[in-house]
Amino acid sequence: MKIFIAVLLILNSSVATRLITSDALQNLFIKVVKNETTEADLKTIQDVFEIYRPASTAFDMTYETNSRSGVICLICSSAFAVLKYLVQEGNTDEKIIETVTPLCNIILIISYKICSGIMRLNIPIISHIMRTTPEAAPRTFCGLLLQNANDPNACTFNDPRFEWTIDLPENTSIKDGTTSDYLKISTNSNSPLTIALIADTHVDPLYEAYGVADCSDLTCCRKGQTPRSHDYNTNIADSVFRDRIFEIGDDFILDLDLAKDIRNLSNTKGRTRNSPPAGYWGDYRRCDTPKWAFDDIIETVSKHKDINIVYYMGDNIDHHIWETTYELINEVNMYIIDKMRKEFDDNVLILPCIGNHESQPTNQFAPSSIKGDKLNTTWLYEFFASKWDIYLTEDAKATVREHGGFSILIRPGLRVISINNNIAYIYNWWLVYDPLDSKRHLEWLVRELHKAELAGESVHILAHIPPGVQDLIYTWTREYNRVVTRFSRTIKGEFNGHTHSDSYKIFYSTENGSPINMAWVTGSATAYSFYNMNYKIATFDTSFELNNIVNYVYNLTEANLTPHRRPHWFQLYDMKNSFEINDLSASTINDLTYDMVTNKRNILDLYSAFFSKVSDERWPNCDSDCKINIICRSVVTVLWERKKCDELRELYFALHGK
Repeated sequence: MKIFIAVLLILNSSVATRLITSDALQNLFIKVVKNETTEADLKTIQDVFEIYRPASTAFDMTYETNSRSGVICLICSSAFAVLKYLVQEGNTDEKIIETVTPLCNIILIISYKICSGIMRLNIPIISHIMRTTPEAAPRTFCGLLLQNANDPNACTFNDPRFEWTIDLPENTSIKDGTTSDYLKISTNSNSPLTIALIADTHVDPLYEAYGVADCSDLTCCRKGQTPRSHDYNTNIADSVFRDRIFEIGDDFILDLDLAKDIRNLSNTKGRTRNSPPAGYWGDYRRCDTPKWAFDDIIETVSKHKDINIVYYMGDNIDHHIWETTYELINEVNMYIIDKMRKEFDDNVLILPCIGNHESQPTNQFAPSSIKGDKLNTTWLYEFFASKWDIYLTEDAKATVREHGGFSILIRPGLRVISINNNIAYIYNWWLVYDPLDSKRHLEWLVRELHKAELAGESVHILAHIPPGVQDLIYTWTREYNRVVTRFSRTIKGEFNGHTHSDSYKIFYSTENGSPINMAWVTGSATAYSFYNMNYKIATFDTSFELNNIVNYVYNLTEANLTPHRRPHWFQLYDMKNSFEINDLSASTINDLTYDMVTNKRNILDLYSAFFSKVSDERWPNCDSDCKINIICRSVVTVLWERKKCDELRELYFALHGK
């Protein structure tokens, strides 16, 4: 019946002669790993991957709904079905790695070396989850991996374990419609605070200045890499994929004749190496941070002698995710911590949060109940508790060892809560094992916020991943917004990293939709993926409200022209003066945001330029669609709740046109 329905649908737009379903593709992949394919099977596989190659660009189409995402979901689900088959057949991890690496090589269109490294690091975790978790369906893995910020219907999965809510305490600060006097801690004796904000250093200890920046690997500028030898034209219009793949119930049906159309439009060509070599101070391309560039940024920040505290938003480790080791991770972590300790005075408090790149393998954060070798995250939490120990209390170190977060009173009336929201990251396989682990993290946050509220404390939250982005599971973003609404009087600000961009996020009340709080995304101390490096200096008044933010950057192109000189850091903007506002409250920033799309288009131009920290590679290419996409992200803190974004878009294009 499914095939019949699909044929009728496809015949409306084309004459289809060859169709393949999810089940058929899964069986075909299984025949591949069993070495039982016929010549006809190989022809079908060739056509599937001819379609997949350009379809895989759907990964980059974050803010657009597109037809090709169904192709990715179909192939991803089939690949995970093969993994589950191999696990259920009783194969060892070593045998599974040996069997699936060639398939990975084809599916991901990356080298055998990279596939082998990724499989070696990740298969032990995936196989453990599949062996121990009956609910671990292939579609669940893929639904998480392919989550799309703009489309809740992209590669959907049905797993009721992901639908949960947290209990919130009654609002004890409200009585008879007025704010009552609960316990207050005097802050009158406190002087204003100056806090340095640093994020995403991504130090590569093997960075090679003047090495290969346009390589055949996923990340470049590392010793021993070779230039990319081929270019693949995968810029195929989405319209080519339209009406060629259909989702019928839980199944996909793909028109294989699409492969012929793609062959006529795409091409592969050899190339001669003519790309510039890697820059000395870093590179805009897919390259991480040289040690000496990291040293420069820390030494530069430390020259601000009025700094009281450093908030460090995590991500120490590079993007060479196929060759990470415990030893290399520990070496880089130690280097970063030691450098910060050396450069900042002993009376400067440094408070970190954990980034998704700190784990081994990358992105994997297991529940505390998982103790097995190559499975647990305990080793990472133990390392952080011991190496950041001089800045943490015994209670804080205890919770770091348990789940990677901590709560610490740093001044009378000011508490900092560092949460490990990587646990809710869509690339964390352990979500499929136990989705409720992320709930337990939020419940801990609620308890800490409630204690702070009862004590009359203000709270700053540090979290690596910003709220509302597609990298976090929907349920987490929804429940987190409820938490912020409930404790909006206690939370005086949130600070994030992860995206490498410079931006802000406005929280809106789940009760009446009013702007209630802010999250500030720091930027990055790496140029990875076409950004300039930056750090920020934030000042706070005696009530710990954010007073102002000043952002400092250097132009990477300019710095690399004079490698023998230290980069020229300059003030990019002062939030109040550059944006012509009196304060940084949520209501003021909300008004500013709506002004950007109506009567202050020049301010939107500024915000869009500052988003990439005036990167030579991004800023000049940001057109109207780019700008509205950037500002739209600032009003989304719950995944897929895009009402505010749509309002901004309509206002902007109504006044300015496409």
